Amino acid sequence: MADPSSRWWHLLRRPIDLGWERSRAPYATALLACFAVLMLRSHARLTQAHLWAEDGTVFLADALAHGIGATFMPYAGYLHVVPRLLAWGLSRLPIEAFALGLALLTLGIDAAVFALIARVRYRWLVPHDGVRILAAVALCFLPGTWEVMGNLANLHSVLFYGVMLVALQDLERPLGVADGGVLLAAASSAGEGVLLAPVFLLRGVLRWRDGQPLRAVLGEGAAAAALTVLAGVNMVLFRQSGMAASDFAAWPLPRMAEHLWHTFNVRYVLHPVLGDGGTLSYFRRPLGVRVAVAGGLLAVLVMGLRRVPARQRALLVAACACVFLLIPLTWYVRSGSADYPTFGAFRDPGVVEDRYMLFALPAGLVLWVVAVARFRAVFAAGLCVCVVVLALPRWAFEPWGSEGDWARTARLIRETRETPGAEAAVPINPTGWWIRVRGASHPAP
Repeated sequence: MADPSSRWWHLLRRPIDLGWERSRAPYATALLACFAVLMLRSHARLTQAHLWAEDGTVFLADALAHGIGATFMPYAGYLHVVPRLLAWGLSRLPIEAFALGLALLTLGIDAAVFALIARVRYRWLVPHDGVRILAAVALCFLPGTWEVMGNLANLHSVLFYGVMLVALQDLERPLGVADGGVLLAAASSAGEGVLLAPVFLLRGVLRWRDGQPLRAVLGEGAAAAALTVLAGVNMVLFRQSGMAASDFAAWPLPRMAEHLWHTFNVRYVLHPVLGDGGTLSYFRRPLGVRVAVAGGLLAVLVMGLRRVPARQRALLVAACACVFLLIPLTWYVRSGSADYPTFGAFRDPGVVEDRYMLFALPAGLVLWVVAVARFRAVFAAGLCVCVVVLALPRWAFEPWGSEGDWARTARLIRETRETPGAEAAVPINPTGWWIRVRGASHPAP
């Protein structure tokens, strides 16, 4: 046993100073770091800028055909106000600038959302600014980012986690104008944001119980109301769309429980610590080994969370629980998605690029960072670094697909639109997707 009076004992027990416990501008630092990382990872998509799926087939096509009138047009059963406004704004520029402008703009929004965790308002969860900046960068390396980063089609998934991060900020501070902007953008473009409405109600209750006057918690009530009302609109639109809900709700309970447990285990327990390879290895081990590993990680997580003050812990756990509801909601509204290999047991390395792999993982990472930081800040920093290092095999985001010559595509779009009565189906990515472009109406005789 080490001698408590020895020099080495005191060295081991001394807190480790990472040198940036307090930053003058933690959010700006995280924003620049995240944007730089996403730009580097997307360098091939920037040099060969093109469009992905609904970015062309829906958002650009409707912006060209209907202008700003397309803003409130539903797609796939709900509103996409922010993507449509961005597509309309970019369509006002020369068409040659659309693809690159869209990539840069959406990467900037992705970075701005992930960087929210670095704001001063989150010191009550993780006091060390440097750790929160690293956590923001780590969010840029999670599975699923291959398809989600840098396009309008998946912007709703990023905005959803913006709602989660707004809900987790310091209870001593009321929601601000910027928070309202994030919530309004998400409520009008990410119907799944309604899942976090109970967390804002909990925020209001906790702030009211702390002795704050009722008028001081109206922001939380307004946030919950906005998320709920727009979700009601989306529910009506979903029913009108005729899209079929899946059969997940009719599954036998044992099968449903198995899928939910495996998905929870991967997103909240295993992957934030073990990464892609470690999680794949876990599911190849005997049952006894899997139980021991999952039990050990859960024990560490629970011990860390027990060190978090009660109010922060209640809000964090509630947010993570509500975020996880996104999984069964997706299984219900997206026919067949419950059987996707991205859910359940993690055995296929190819699924890490699928957008569904991102679902709930940001909440799992935040949960681990908050818990581990209560032991030592350096442990939480090390966890964030490990998330980045373990993701290095999938560092680069390759171009979206075979359609990579935007100059040719833009020329075809422009020529078609300038030719009265012309019509063209312009191919984009992935294979089989296109933009339907129509020319000007025939001039009156």
